[in-house]
Amino acid sequence: MIVDVDGRLVPAEEARVSPFDGAYLYGDGVFETLRAYRGHLFALGAHLERMEREIDLLQLPVPTDSGFWKARIEALLEANALLDQDARVRLQVGRGGDAHHDALHAAPGELRASTFLVARPIPERIAVLQHEGARAITLPSAFARGNFPRVKSLNYLPSIMALRFARARGADEALALDGRQQVLEGAISNVFAVRAGALRTPAPRLGLLPGITRNLVMELAVSNGWTCVERLGEVRELLLADEAFLCNSIQEIVPLVQVDGTRIGDGRPGPVTRRLQELYRQRVEAERATGEVPPRPARSDQGS
Repeated sequence: MIVDVDGRLVPAEEARVSPFDGAYLYGDGVFETLRAYRGHLFALGAHLERMEREIDLLQLPVPTDSGFWKARIEALLEANALLDQDARVRLQVGRGGDAHHDALHAAPGELRASTFLVARPIPERIAVLQHEGARAITLPSAFARGNFPRVKSLNYLPSIMALRFARARGADEALALDGRQQVLEGAISNVFAVRAGALRTPAPRLGLLPGITRNLVMELAVSNGWTCVERLGEVRELLLADEAFLCNSIQEIVPLVQVDGTRIGDGRPGPVTRRLQELYRQRVEAERATGEVPPRPARSDQGS
């Protein structure tokens, strides 16, 4: 495997990051994951817009223009022979730092941010989940995203531990709850419920990361005649749904068929989920064919 370290393509076993880097010491940095479809970087603009906002918020000293990243990603995919298959790409920006410059106390402009890119083939397991559906458990508010829920930071411990607990219990995902037992999001996904033809998903104001794929799903739903409401409620509301699904940029749309051992609907992927999977792939193919992002319909969300 070849990786990109600060713009240099090197074998993975030769990659080096300073132990004094703020990314390593404090989780001080941000990352993005996106899916490449046979070399096409889907929704790249949306991912980089979010990364730019986060880089500005954290005041990380690194360029944010799309050309800076796009050329590096394409070179990385080519180096790993991933231009003819689907791949997951991770972009990471760390605070930087070395033995002479402490990442915690350095003055603005004193550090040079570190960047790291890695690309891997899409795991076969994802296609199985898309077809058969996923099972989830719920976890208390201690596993929520913390004080900066809308920042995709390198401090990912709550999500990592949530996934480990889920897999130890034979589940595929863990859903974080807030102090009022309201569903927030999955460890690596956003969650939707479908009831009487309307989509419901938790509102960002509750303390969750509104993902790129979540936003696209809402646009696809509204433009195809479904109502989409940013309000879900407690776990019982999810369990009473006709169907439910999870989404993220790598897994796309995955039916959610069971939560805490209780089936949702008939325990099988539902028709709305299946249709949204089709619409999502149509959007991917449209962008691949033209190299342009199709125009977005006006949002008509209801609810808080």
